[in-house]
Amino acid sequence: MPKDSSFDVVCEPNWAEIANAIDQVLRETRQRYDFRGQEVTVDWDAVAKTVRLDAPAGMVMDALCTVLNEKMAKRGVDLAYLDYQPVVLGGKGRARREVCIRHGLDQATAKSIQKAIKALPWKVDAQVQGDAVRVISKSKDDLQRVIVWMAQQDFGLKLTAANYRS
Repeated sequence: MPKDSSFDVVCEPNWAEIANAIDQVLRETRQRYDFRGQEVTVDWDAVAKTVRLDAPAGMVMDALCTVLNEKMAKRGVDLAYLDYQPVVLGGKGRARREVCIRHGLDQATAKSIQKAIKALPWKVDAQVQGDAVRVISKSKDDLQRVIVWMAQQDFGLKLTAANYRS
């Protein structure tokens, strides 16, 4: 009797690349001419998984968001992981913006992924386990088909296959 193989569907960015991209944003804000003379801060909170941007309102804040997007993209971090919160205007023409890094699957998204995988014509089973969906099958080929199918779908998040076990 063949042993079951499995993998997990997760939404987990590469945290090291995110930290590197934020470091590059910090370096670029010190060097670029349009940030000179402007008080710009970028704070990375690794525990809360958020980036706090603080800059003068208007074009400087927009440029800071653009630099963050560029550096994330260059480091291979999908921009779907970035959840920009609304700009909060402060005193003296300052603006603050928080960027949350999406990670993990909420229950509603996990259940919709599970339902979509179970509707596939291949002999696979899907189970929600915390903030991931485990896909199990006796056939490794079916699991590989699910991985290819998953890459073509849009659930509003960047999904990856992790913990492949055969």
